[in-house]
Amino acid sequence: MYHHVKKLMYTVNIGEPDPRFGNMLLEQFGGANGELAAAMQYSIQGFNCEDAARKDLLMDIGTEELSHLEVVGALIRMHLKPMKSDRAAAEVDPLVSIAGGGGVALVNSVGDAWTADYLKITGDLSVDLRSNIAAEARAKIVYERLINFTDDPGSKEALQFLMTREITHMRAFTAALDTMGKAQFSIGLIAPTPGLVSQFFNDSTGEEGEGESDLAGPILKAAKLEAVDSPIFDGKGLDITPTEPVANSEQTSKFDSAPVGATHRSNGSKASKKAASHRS
Repeated sequence: MYHHVKKLMYTVNIGEPDPRFGNMLLEQFGGANGELAAAMQYSIQGFNCEDAARKDLLMDIGTEELSHLEVVGALIRMHLKPMKSDRAAAEVDPLVSIAGGGGVALVNSVGDAWTADYLKITGDLSVDLRSNIAAEARAKIVYERLINFTDDPGSKEALQFLMTREITHMRAFTAALDTMGKAQFSIGLIAPTPGLVSQFFNDSTGEEGEGESDLAGPILKAAKLEAVDSPIFDGKGLDITPTEPVANSEQTSKFDSAPVGATHRSNGSKASKKAASHRS
């Protein structure tokens, strides 16, 4: 149940309105890394989550993001206000000033409409938590850039608050993932192919500068990956051996997705036999 309290989570005060900056702020209202996208992503993940503790976390953060949307909306409205009556200000963005009346619109900073395609929801909790950590990181860097593009103290203070909360949420999502007890690269239920999973396909050649083929060497060593030459240059290529995935073959967390594979194949096999019997 949602209840609107007629008070901003962070009180917003600005000095001189800046319509151009207000237009930039739309990125965090209706953009891919904005507050509405975050609120919807975390809330829908929460609706689908079967683990009580992590569901609570997702719903709390999703709800806070709606409060952030309100703060961003207030900032935008204040900065765009001159668009309602001043021709020069209106020309900053005719879509906002003419079609939207100089108010907040569900678009990003270049006028692209918000879309649910922004949301990353897979139904696998560990995968979704990784997406959320990345989403908070992207939002943090956008807020940092916005802070650098305004001289208004009140705007800077509000944006500093919002930026800080992104780090708070990153910490919460990281802890939620870590406490699932899964190995770092344990995704889903079917284990990757041995050997192949540790091979890195060297797809670049050249000399000096960025063309050196072994520049990634230290990274590969840290990742315990073996560089494999491209078959285009008479290399052996990747060691690809066809495998039959086996259900429940990877150690997973009890919070992970429901097992898939063997049970489904078994059911399918029975259905096929039944269909064959019916045809005969």
